[in-house]
Amino acid sequence: MLVRDIPLEQAVLDLVDNCIDGAKRLASQNVPVPFENGKVTIDFDADHFRIWDNCGGFGIDTARDYAFRFGRPAGATATPHSIGQFGVGMKRALFKFGRNFRVRSATTTEEWAVDVDVPEWEQEAGWNFPWAAFGDRDTISTSAPGTEIVVTILRPEVAAKFATSNFYNAIVGLIKSKHRQFISDGLEVRVNGTRIDATNLLLLLNNDLKPGVDFMSFFDDKPPKVDVKIIVGVGASLPREAGWYVICNGRVVLEADRRPNTGWGLMEEEVSRIVMPSFHNQFARFRGIVSFDCADSSRVPWNTTKTDVDQDSPVWRQTFERMMEMMRPVITFLNELDKDIDENTRENSPLLDFVSKAPSQPTTTLTQRATFSAPARGAVTKGPKYIKVQYSRLQEDVEFLQDELNLGSAKAVGERTFDIVLSRQRDE
Repeated sequence: MLVRDIPLEQAVLDLVDNCIDGAKRLASQNVPVPFENGKVTIDFDADHFRIWDNCGGFGIDTARDYAFRFGRPAGATATPHSIGQFGVGMKRALFKFGRNFRVRSATTTEEWAVDVDVPEWEQEAGWNFPWAAFGDRDTISTSAPGTEIVVTILRPEVAAKFATSNFYNAIVGLIKSKHRQFISDGLEVRVNGTRIDATNLLLLLNNDLKPGVDFMSFFDDKPPKVDVKIIVGVGASLPREAGWYVICNGRVVLEADRRPNTGWGLMEEEVSRIVMPSFHNQFARFRGIVSFDCADSSRVPWNTTKTDVDQDSPVWRQTFERMMEMMRPVITFLNELDKDIDENTRENSPLLDFVSKAPSQPTTTLTQRATFSAPARGAVTKGPKYIKVQYSRLQEDVEFLQDELNLGSAKAVGERTFDIVLSRQRDE
């Protein structure tokens, strides 16, 4: 049951989360810029899985009292702003992957190792994990603190999946999106030898088009507080990137989300009034980013697998209301943009021309409160104003003119015949 409810990809992400928490522990010990020199290396194939990091390791007490216990014991020392909150991620991944695993870690003062043959371990009374010899110190040691996990004798279904290019591509894509902030801050992550590049969230910004930015906080009277940052704006017209991004303690929980959970298609039930439209490509430029940060990770609104928000969280419910307020003017502007394109065509829409020429900027640079602003239709111009002319005629008549005028399409026939009539009328 421990391993049944988590996808294989998510199990790998949980192990990366643990590496990042190691770097965050260094930050809590005042080690400067913990991600700048941090490294995480992941290797897997049909025979093994290995993950290694140089993020400081963790000590014998932590291993005995927390890492190899199921669930977080009361009074366990917490990593400030951690993303590995629930105390099951590493164990769940190890048992899901295979029948033998070796975990070893070194801090600047101590080192330890655990080596488990799962079938043999299952036959023993109690759930104790035996200490093992540390082994070579080529990759980690007290002079090079870090953690290494190696899993062998993989489960057949895991071995088959680890051997595919689809799984490799999925892992690379997930790490890029879920850990984009840490990679941007300097963390080096490699998967099967390939370094993963950072991808930034970008919004269009100039003097007349500005994203909305707001800040909120919760539990001010009972620290640690939860800090919230909400950004809404317009980006490139890419449907796969449009929607809401929800980030908890730096870890992306939702990416380009377009479900009712984040407001799309929201109805006011009492009067059956549409509060927010359902997503369609008209809103392909919408971007919304909401970030939650708290030293106590149990207060940020994510679920246990970090794959969705906790809809019952009071922090989420109050933040959601503000998200909808900030989302509305962006949706209104995108509706106006769509009308301008429909009236003038994509080639001649002044508003589309304005938006297309606006420079983009990373959302991380937006640090001051601001109200979303954008030009109204008619406030920007692009040469003469155009209007679309549409009409229908018999197919045989259109094809006759297409042949007579040596044109390649019905649209060209309409444009040419319009020009002929216009020129004739003006000459008269």
